[in-house]
Amino acid sequence: MSAALPPPLAVELRLRQPGLDIQAQFRVPPGHVCALVGRPGSGTTAVMQCAAGLIPAQSGRVTVGNQVLYDTPTGVNLKPQDRRFAWVDGRGQLFPHMTVQGNLSYGHRHAQSRGLQGPEMATVVEWLGLGPALALWPNQLDVATRQKVALGRALLSCPQALMLHDPLAEAPAHEQPALLDLLTEQHLRFKIPTVLSTPRMDEVIRLADDVVILHEGRVASAGPLSRILSDVSLSTFLEGVHAGAVLEGVVRQHDIQWLLTDVNVAGQRVTVPAVLHNEGRRVRLKVRARDINIHREPLQDSSVSNQLRARITQVMLAGDHGSYGAVAVDLLHTLDTAARPHSGGDQLWALMTRRSIQQMALEPGQDCYVSFKSMAVTVAPR
Repeated sequence: MSAALPPPLAVELRLRQPGLDIQAQFRVPPGHVCALVGRPGSGTTAVMQCAAGLIPAQSGRVTVGNQVLYDTPTGVNLKPQDRRFAWVDGRGQLFPHMTVQGNLSYGHRHAQSRGLQGPEMATVVEWLGLGPALALWPNQLDVATRQKVALGRALLSCPQALMLHDPLAEAPAHEQPALLDLLTEQHLRFKIPTVLSTPRMDEVIRLADDVVILHEGRVASAGPLSRILSDVSLSTFLEGVHAGAVLEGVVRQHDIQWLLTDVNVAGQRVTVPAVLHNEGRRVRLKVRARDINIHREPLQDSSVSNQLRARITQVMLAGDHGSYGAVAVDLLHTLDTAARPHSGGDQLWALMTRRSIQQMALEPGQDCYVSFKSMAVTVAPR
């Protein structure tokens, strides 16, 4: 019989910071990661701290399943240790007077003292590869190992929610892929509702299921990652010229001769530079809006590898005298005879000059083709 899933986390808070009145609300199901993103000073860190009970709120409600952790009308306001939110940041803070074994045991004992049944320490040690480091002290650890110990201690404490605050801030670039693999695996293995805050969008794309965008303390947009990060109208709050689409796909096959990989997206083939992922592996593709072209008919004798069938859903112009605009399209599922958009809502945005948009008379409802080079795509495993 499988273990019961942890309960979902629900947060609705209002709090004040110097010069900023913050209001935020979001829900995180078990096994999901919700990313709070925004420009510096938008309030993401404060919201996480407030939900964990580390700083006070003006009003609101925080629950885990049926358990109320904070509620203004009823006066419930549990202490941070009673909310049982584990906090892991980029510094990988450990108890300096304890070995790796001692730090991990602390989390395990903390859970046992409350009668909680969390993961076995041997299982976590083996998963994180910490066996050779158990007798070492924190000042003897490299950054990556310190982060693994901090994550292991957090999971062994059997938390109700995991707060990841810029977890790779101090990790060297060559260590980050392996740490990202572990962070991706943890929410699949342990199913703990996880809240993520990081300034690097590649980490959001890799880890998050849902995204909440905060702008000057208010929720500017919220929803599934592929929809939110594929909306260039939100680029002011995110990546600017790097804004584009995030597409969900599955690795279909590898072309060893040409070092390319085919990915199935909405029933259509997208070719990308070769990736080291098995066939059938879920991946996310990022394509910048500035790298997308729109055509009435398929291109002939072109070096562009990817030409996908789509339908225009929205045309945005930057005013009557602006030089550019944005065109949104939904990919059409090739297996659907009615050519309806794929149920996953696979959407692309193309940044184009206003002249091109008007000369092509692009309007919502028109069928078209979108094209982009294989080298314009970045791939992240799921």
